[in-house]
Amino acid sequence: MDQQETAGFTEAADVLKDGDLRHISSFTKSTHPQTQSPLFSRLPAEIRDEIYSYTFADYEDLDNLYDFDTCYRRPGYFGPRKTHTALLQTCQAIYNDCWFMPWTLARQTFFLAGAPRRPEKSTSTEQVARTVQLIEQLHPDVPERRKEIANVQVFAQLCELECGGPLSDVLDISYFRPKNITITVRHTDIWDWERDAPIAMFTSTWVWSCKFPSTVTNICFQLESLERKKEQVDNIMQQIQTGWYFTRADHVHMVPVAIGPTSKVWVGSSSWEGERWVRDEDDAEPGKIRYYIASLCFTPAKSDDDEDRVARDQQAMREGVDVPKEIARRSTLRTDRAFLTERQMELAGVTADTPASVALDMVPLYDELNEDPYTLSEQEYWSDQDSMSEGEDLLEEEEGENS
Repeated sequence: MDQQETAGFTEAADVLKDGDLRHISSFTKSTHPQTQSPLFSRLPAEIRDEIYSYTFADYEDLDNLYDFDTCYRRPGYFGPRKTHTALLQTCQAIYNDCWFMPWTLARQTFFLAGAPRRPEKSTSTEQVARTVQLIEQLHPDVPERRKEIANVQVFAQLCELECGGPLSDVLDISYFRPKNITITVRHTDIWDWERDAPIAMFTSTWVWSCKFPSTVTNICFQLESLERKKEQVDNIMQQIQTGWYFTRADHVHMVPVAIGPTSKVWVGSSSWEGERWVRDEDDAEPGKIRYYIASLCFTPAKSDDDEDRVARDQQAMREGVDVPKEIARRSTLRTDRAFLTERQMELAGVTADTPASVALDMVPLYDELNEDPYTLSEQEYWSDQDSMSEGEDLLEEEEGENS
């Protein structure tokens, strides 16, 4: 085999070459049937697949961590997902039997979000469409269960999720056969998180309009916010548990599991896009924020009670979800300064380990003692914007005359 085609280690995204799954279509020597090997002569395909599932299990590359100050560095994604593919180098028979499984067993991740909210290298809908088409083309007779994708992760801004289109583009891919799908709305994906607005989803129409592939056996919806907004998250998830269900393409309804939502807390960076969100920090952990994430799973309806509940919830699913005002007030902060820019912190001498309250005191003090062009008042800012606009208009007039 070509060494470049069968690198011992490869990122999950790198199982794709130029957007397509790597595949060697022909060899210089004929393939040995390997009948002397118990792997092929004694073990059925189902047992071999179990072995492959352990061998090709993907994992985080902790030697190549994402930048700490990003919103996509998080549990399960502290680094790129990688897959060990050395088994494909052992012999041609094994390669032919499972060459596509490092891809189907890897967690396929979609970022339905703008560029700052996703890694530079991420999977596109077009790449996945080409890949599953290639697998189907080369293995039309292989049982569908062998071509199922074990896990799909979707990170989605609410503005992308609520319109339904981007998620439907993923779910409607031909020959797309996921088993487990997780949809995660992160803290920075929520409407008006910058203003510390109460958590709200303006519409739930995507929940019933998006049809999931018939191979899906589990859908997990996750909502994340700040730990101090735990009560808001829990309230939203309780509403979802009593008001949401999903539908597969074969008309099977996916309903919430009886045990209800589960939750956990994790600690991440408070900085993003050159701004440190001191409003949301605790002085005991400078530069960090405690995030609270709740998860609710949906599985196929199994009883008449489940179906009755689906009929009952159809109207509610067309409405949005928000929290009562009394809950929102208890966990919403109103501060004069929600974040500090890198420029402000540099000029005021604020370091990474400066507690938030101290940093907030240092920056106004510096602003008072030094006329810094980066701390203009709102009136001065807009005055400058007007001046810049007038200058651009004059420049356009001059260019028009010269042309």
